[in-house]
Amino acid sequence: MAEVRQLEAAIWSIADDRASADDLALFEIDETRSLAVLDRLIGDAEEDLASVRDIKGDERDQVVADFADTLKSLHRTAARLRPLPPSPILAELDDDDSISWEYLEPGEVQLQASWSEGRVVVWAAGRGTEPEPNDALADRLEAVGGPPNGWQVHPGVRLPSGVQADAISISMRGALGWLVAVGGGQAAAGVGASLLWLGRAAVEGVRLAAQGAIVPGLRVTARREGNGIDASVRWLPAFLHRGAIDELAAAMPATVVAIEGTAGHTVTVAVVSAVVEAIMSEAAERVELKAQPPTAKSITDLGDSMLARIDGAPFAADPSLARDMSRRFDQWARSVTDTAHPRLVVQLEAPGAGGVWLMSVHLRVGNGKQSNGKQSDGTAVKGKLIPIDEALRAQEGSRAALAEWTRLGRIFPALGRAGVRARGQLALSQDEAWDFLTMVGPTLVATGFDVRAPQISRRKATPSLRLFAEESAGSVVGAHQLSNVAWSVLFDDVELSAGEVARLAKQARPLVHSRGKWVELDRVDLEKAAEALAERESTTQMTGAEILRHSMGLDSSGLAGGIVVQGQSWANDVLQRAGEAAAAPVTPPEGFVGELRSYQTEALSWIGFLDAAELGGCLALDMGLGKTPTVLAHLARTAGNGTTLVVAPAAVVGNWAAEAARFAPGLRVLVHHGMSRSEADQFAAQLVDADIVITTYATAVRDVDMLAATVWRTMVLDEAQAIKNPASDTAQQLRRIGAHTRLALTGTPIENGVADLWSILDFTNPGLIGPRASFVAQMSGDSESALKALNGILLFRRTKTEPEVAAQLPDKIDELDHCTMTPEQIGLYQAVLDDLVLNVTNELGEKKEGAILAAITALKQICNHPVAYNDDDQPLAGRSGKLARLEEIVESVFAAGERVLIFTHFATWGRRLADHLTTVTGTPVSCYDGSLSRTVRDKMIAEFQALEGPGAMVLSLKAGGTGLNLTNANHVVLYDRWWNPAVEDQARDRAWRIGQSKTVIS
Repeated sequence: MAEVRQLEAAIWSIADDRASADDLALFEIDETRSLAVLDRLIGDAEEDLASVRDIKGDERDQVVADFADTLKSLHRTAARLRPLPPSPILAELDDDDSISWEYLEPGEVQLQASWSEGRVVVWAAGRGTEPEPNDALADRLEAVGGPPNGWQVHPGVRLPSGVQADAISISMRGALGWLVAVGGGQAAAGVGASLLWLGRAAVEGVRLAAQGAIVPGLRVTARREGNGIDASVRWLPAFLHRGAIDELAAAMPATVVAIEGTAGHTVTVAVVSAVVEAIMSEAAERVELKAQPPTAKSITDLGDSMLARIDGAPFAADPSLARDMSRRFDQWARSVTDTAHPRLVVQLEAPGAGGVWLMSVHLRVGNGKQSNGKQSDGTAVKGKLIPIDEALRAQEGSRAALAEWTRLGRIFPALGRAGVRARGQLALSQDEAWDFLTMVGPTLVATGFDVRAPQISRRKATPSLRLFAEESAGSVVGAHQLSNVAWSVLFDDVELSAGEVARLAKQARPLVHSRGKWVELDRVDLEKAAEALAERESTTQMTGAEILRHSMGLDSSGLAGGIVVQGQSWANDVLQRAGEAAAAPVTPPEGFVGELRSYQTEALSWIGFLDAAELGGCLALDMGLGKTPTVLAHLARTAGNGTTLVVAPAAVVGNWAAEAARFAPGLRVLVHHGMSRSEADQFAAQLVDADIVITTYATAVRDVDMLAATVWRTMVLDEAQAIKNPASDTAQQLRRIGAHTRLALTGTPIENGVADLWSILDFTNPGLIGPRASFVAQMSGDSESALKALNGILLFRRTKTEPEVAAQLPDKIDELDHCTMTPEQIGLYQAVLDDLVLNVTNELGEKKEGAILAAITALKQICNHPVAYNDDDQPLAGRSGKLARLEEIVESVFAAGERVLIFTHFATWGRRLADHLTTVTGTPVSCYDGSLSRTVRDKMIAEFQALEGPGAMVLSLKAGGTGLNLTNANHVVLYDRWWNPAVEDQARDRAWRIGQSKTVIS
């Protein structure tokens, strides 16, 4: 802390221009840390300034100005210390105009740039090295993105050794795009500080041009031959605020003026002016201009000639007429840019209780340090401010002040309207004030006036509905707990009651003060806010479940910002605990054997939160990311607190038992499945010695009465998309089984639409998320928004596309093959199409739809193989283009000593395919489908995972597409496609999952 305080003291010394050599040295020891401290001090100063703006009293303006001075000095310090990277060349000119190289590493060469006679001169050299010749300069320029054309050989640049470095030069117009890129932060390695500075100057010139801070002029030059003159239009930057150009000049490396030796400020103005001139001349060339008079002999001719030559091309003109016009242009420009003339300060004060905006105009006189306000560029207004009416009557400002007042009146005529108490004092309506803040004020600033006005924000304020809840006495605890609620509307940080919304809606220009700035509210948003409050006016009490639905965005407000829930209630407590769980992942408990990845420890913490809050949830880790080990870690942590029921597809019952033995060997597992499963009496006795009971969906439905007789500690549904239809018998029967906590596991919580997610979450928390129709309507069919709204509360979602997760998985390559059908396939295909057209032409309704669906299935079978369609006993070889391609894939996989999974949703065809591949490869290929017993399937999976070397397995998509862990294969073939991509992703993820060490090709 002491070091930080010393560093802060050094920065304040630098900001106050009283820094010692020790202060500067302390700053440079660790520049990254020093700049971080400087940024923090700037942030603190900004907060301090914002806090004092609201104070009242006579000294308010002085206090605000002092704080503004402090902030401005810190910003100037930042601009001085961080405008450019540390210069590799100590850019100072010695008495002999040589260059000091003490900060350039020996042998290091950088590209430098100087300004000479309106051109950018580029050269390259370094300490202890020979300067690079022009040929090398071309290569170096190409490496840093320099322009390829427009360069000319330039006289050499004298180095400290006396050697002349070769140099080339280019016009500002030719170099502008490159310099802006360099100044905008796209500088490549090897670019020197002087070139970086020229880039920053180019950016400043572009900024001025974009803002329209440009004044025209007329350049008059004598002809080299004859007595006439040439005139040309010129475009000059209007430096309305000198701070930026002064800081730029102060930061200039002396290398920039190594050739001419001109003062830094003069060169800075020249460079920025050249940028503006280049921009305007190029723009003018794109305008179709009318022909000019032969010679400008009258004022009209001169004006026409200038309009015809706004690109800067010279034209002939009467000498006296041209010089007079040039002088007039200069006088006109000085009235805007010359800061020496009397400056008027236009001040607009925010409305008080009366709602009136007050404007006043003052004349600044004197050069003392007394400050009554702030200029438009944020710096303090030095000198005394006198009301303009008083100043003009006392002749304080002389003729110049009167001229400025007249000019101000032309720009803002409202100052001269009848009824004002005195010149320069005016009351503005809300509408007039907004016009001043958004249009008139910026115009005054651009024309040289100092404007002091409240800050505005053009960012549209986002409306949201605020629900404030307070627990009511005597209510039950939990989701049914009643809370008293109050409603209001927030526009960003501005809270409005129904009455205030109605009042603002009646105003011509509804303005509110938000985050230190004035913001105009959208009328449509006000109308929607009024409607939302009116709809809820009678709702003064809500249950915890209702409040939680609002918190998660499951009940619509009709406002863009949704609903913000604040106060004290069961729902607020749930959200707080959910946030705490996310911030504090837990470690695996004792009794858990293995390691969990970071996202799994977060999920474990989330499950613990659900358990403590007596809520259910959906663990929606992407397929293959380890849902089963995560749940087993939770069960190991809560062992002894009751028995858990796991309901899973038959294909993964064995996997659950094996995973439990592997990761949580201390847990006692009972598999309730098959013909040998226990009856009710025996089952009740077995539960005493079981921590986990594993069963299938079909068995759970058949034995629902027996299972419902027990209140389970936890009920886990694996592959929970099985209950996505809430009207199905499976979903209805499983709801009868009670549990302290219900967990649904699925990698695809939304297969067909957000209604799938509602079915899962309503099972885990019956009634909590509201009616199905309301849930689907609120989510508007947007799956991602539904998952984001619930993530970390009722759902925990991680996907393989997230960088943290993707980094822990091998690559996956998806390839699509196109196969040519054989003549036999083509004939069968056409026959099915002909039969379909013939038979459904006159059919209607369900019969026609059924015929079409049957034909689609037949066509898919024919594409697979003629045998898949007509089930003949002929050999398979040579009859299917798709099979021929599969044989090639299997051959290449086996040649590499790797293993492949082949998925089809036609089980009978899958068995024929497995037999064929066994014959072709000489390696046994099994087929995993639903007709096999659980014992056979478990053995098949175990053998496939255990064997090394080439291997293949054919799986039916329904039986083997979910739940299985088959990381011994790193090739996946989807032999026929399914209509739902999510189902295909599940199949691929049998191999692409945790435990896979090779790139998966599918």
